[in-house]
Amino acid sequence: MILALFFLALIAAGAITVFKYYEREKPQISFYGDIATFGVTKELKFAVSDARSGISLVEMVLTQGDKSEKIYGKEFSRQGFFEHNGPKKLEETVSLNSGALGLTDGKAELVVRVRDFSFWNWMSGNETVMTYPVILDTHPPKIIILHSTRYVSPGGSGMVIYKIDDTVAKHGLTVNGHFNPGFPVSGEEDDRFIAFFGLPFDTEKIDSAVVSAADLAGNSGEASFGMILKKQNFKQDKINISDNFLNLKIPEFAQEYPQMSGSPVQQFVYVNSMIRAENYQAIVAATANPSPLRLWQGPFERMARSSRMAGFAEYRTYYYNNDEIDKQVHLGIDLASTKHAEVHAANRGNVVFADYLGIYGNTIILDHGQGIFSLYSHLSEIGVAVGELKDKGAVIGLSGTTGMAGGDHLHFSMIINGIFVTPVEWWDQHWLQLNIEDILIGSKPK
Repeated sequence: MILALFFLALIAAGAITVFKYYEREKPQISFYGDIATFGVTKELKFAVSDARSGISLVEMVLTQGDKSEKIYGKEFSRQGFFEHNGPKKLEETVSLNSGALGLTDGKAELVVRVRDFSFWNWMSGNETVMTYPVILDTHPPKIIILHSTRYVSPGGSGMVIYKIDDTVAKHGLTVNGHFNPGFPVSGEEDDRFIAFFGLPFDTEKIDSAVVSAADLAGNSGEASFGMILKKQNFKQDKINISDNFLNLKIPEFAQEYPQMSGSPVQQFVYVNSMIRAENYQAIVAATANPSPLRLWQGPFERMARSSRMAGFAEYRTYYYNNDEIDKQVHLGIDLASTKHAEVHAANRGNVVFADYLGIYGNTIILDHGQGIFSLYSHLSEIGVAVGELKDKGAVIGLSGTTGMAGGDHLHFSMIINGIFVTPVEWWDQHWLQLNIEDILIGSKPK
């Protein structure tokens, strides 16, 4: 019996040894992100793991024909005969300069070899070898500018039309650091791209206007152009805030923003500055994913039978009892008609916002495609829902006094990729024809 127990213990010890030291689970390999293309530079983020005996070797080799270049290698030593000192998991990023490898653009293979510390396979361990087909592409895309806006004013709009000689993942126009995405001009037979931009009302200088494109391999190409800035003088306005106005408006804002505190004047300033900034961020978020298709046609319609009450980019100084309490800029045009007048879609577009929005009150934002949006605020009634497509002239709401409005009117704004621009240009058939339509026709492929 003692002998039998001895042999049973010996068998158990052997089984444990085989299970622990002669395990046959192969290491695992995974990559984060795309590894199908390699540009001039490439970052390969990977993870390898072996839960049983740990990792002893990781090696990556890029091969092309009879050429092989080792791009990564790491080996762990066994500290003792029965010790497994490799990590159970390893995550690293390889920064690769493809241009320095001596390989040519075209097809190649990435060979990844991972080995563990198992005693299996005559103590050489379990090994996983994976081969990934890749494309080497070290040439940046070439951008050809077909047309660019020559003259633009602060608060004005413009565009650039261009071609790209490669399939790209991202492209667009950056003006003074602000990125404007590019979109196909029209259908499949048209290889042109267009990017609209708006110039902020307070622009004093155009430092740079650059069309950029990044291809699938991560290579970047650029093409710059110049513009002439036409100075613009905006109206200065003084607004006196009365107790009647505060008594009328503060309860509305207190219901929406219970965090307000202090005197009525302090609450007004809080809404007019802090909430205004929050509202702008909400507008940026609502306009962040424009339709790639141009939905609008012809000039944008101005509110029928309306009088202009305030202009675009008017600098406003607010006073209470003859004391200056705040300064802001009015980024739209106020139009007054009759009380609760019908508000119509200025052009064809998708509803991307229809809700209460602080100083703007009840607000609707329409996406007209390719980065162009229109905003309608101070409404007494919203007659649309997010996701609806509205034709030019469709009734979308009624004018009102919600938000920071002292009387019934419509606040109308035009926005290009988060930048408020003057609506006057977009109302003007001549401006649209001269600056957009004629250019699109003139640059069309023959």
